[in-house]
Formats: sequence, C-alpha cells, structure tokens
Amino acid sequence: MTNQESNKIQENEDQIKKYLTARNLTAVADSSGLHYIMQQTNPSGQKAQIGDEASIYFRMYTLDGTLIDSTETMKQKPLVFPAGIGLLLPGMERAIGLLRTGEKATLLLPYYLAFGNVEYRSIPAYSVIRVEMEIAALRTELKQIHDYIATKEYSGTEKMANNLHIIRLNTVSGDTIGAGKTVKVNYSGKLMKGTEFDKGTLEYVTGLGTMIPGFDQGIRKLRTGEKAVLIFPSNLGYGRSGRVNQQTGQYTIMPYAPLAFEVEVVSVK
Repeated sequence: MTNQESNKIQENEDQIKKYLTARNLTAVADSSGLHYIMQQTNPSGQKAQIGDEASIYFRMYTLDGTLIDSTETMKQKPLVFPAGIGLLLPGMERAIGLLRTGEKATLLLPYYLAFGNVEYRSIPAYSVIRVEMEIAALRTELKQIHDYIATKEYSGTEKMANNLHIIRLNTVSGDTIGAGKTVKVNYSGKLMKGTEFDKGTLEYVTGLGTMIPGFDQGIRKLRTGEKAVLIFPSNLGYGRSGRVNQQTGQYTIMPYAPLAFEVEVVSVK
C-alpha cells in the first residue's frame, strides 16, 4: 500500500465518521471497512449464497447527496443478478452477504469498496459512496427451475439425482439413445426468464464430453423422434464461468445460470 492510499483510507474514515456524527447515526463497521446502518430488519429472511439469484433495489449517492444511479432508472424494476460473483461494487457485494431478504440498510463505502482510485462519471477518485439498498428477493437455482416449470405449466417432470429435469412432450417407443451414438437434434436454449440465447440444429456423438453435461445427459435418455424440455442447474451447464461473447466481452449466459433446452431428436445413427 502506498502512502497516498494509506492517507486516503484514513481520510475516508474521517469523512464517514463526520457524516455519522452530523446526523447522530451509529453504524456497524465490519472487517472489510464497510459501514452500514440497518433501516429495516427481517430475522426470518433468507441470506444469500454464492450464485443465488438476488433482486435488489438501490439508490447510490456521493457523500454530499448527489445521486449517481438507482433502480428507479430501470422503471422501478429490481436489479437481478447472481450473488457473489463481483458484478456490483465490492461493498455492495459484501452487503449482499450480510443482509437478509426484506432488509434495508444504508451503506457507507470507502473508496476501495466503491469506485477505487479512478474518476467515475465525474465522481472524484477516492470518493466515499453512500448506498441505500434493499434485498427484495433471493432464489436458489432449484427454486428458479421449479418456478420456470410452474410458469410453463409443465407436467410429468422426471427429476434425476443430479437435478436434471426432463419433461417429455410426446410418446415414442423404443430404446433410449445412450452413449456413442451420432444424433441430430433441433434445439432452442432458454434462460429461466424465458429469453432464448441459442437456437438451431446440431449433430454430435453422445457421451464424448463435447456438449455441456445437462444437454448430453438429457439427450441420451431420449428416443429417436422424441421431443422434450431439458432443464438443469449451472453445474450441468456453464457453471460459475458462464458464457461470454468473445466479440463484446458481455455475458450471453450469466454465471450460475440454470438453463432450459427445448429439443427434438431428429435422427440417431
């Protein structure tokens, strides 16, 4: 740590203390340097685990009250994201792990838990940031899958021990495909919010590890001519890495995203 950084940390600490004293507020300071003031508690609420889908409302300000950003700019919709993967400011990520659903808090973030030592949207480097945050909801991957199945009104779901879910859409007799077969499959891949991220026809050999596990394992349990929906958690999909568009650098599939594939087995050799 440089002398400048050390000085800025102390300066931020002094600014936070001055802010609290002027408003007669008492904050909890955790080991990361985050200061927070609980505005609403909910002891029976759920705490986030890494990868849970978190929905939050927030307003972000400089310490002097200048609004930087808020969920109101998204027409009052919550910000939805997988918890604990670093998509938010570090101090906000820290707070996600401290608060429960239904709880609200005021967060005071020193610069190293906020925008760091660089200017952001005309906000000076090394700035303390205040965030008013509410944890609106949390959903595990299995909860997301169950909600998706309920919304689609699917019935007759077959659930495997690894949480691969298979919904068969037609009745076909004969043996299942198994491993080592060349299959031709029509498919449409969707996120749990219903957004289609991929569609087409592909041909591959089952059981060789060339496809994500949930897709391949589901196809191997189908029959020639069968149509089905395969739904599975991220550990059978793109896991904690997600899938990134190499040209834009943006996620096409977020980390920890459960997936649904509508498939039709066209042929098997």
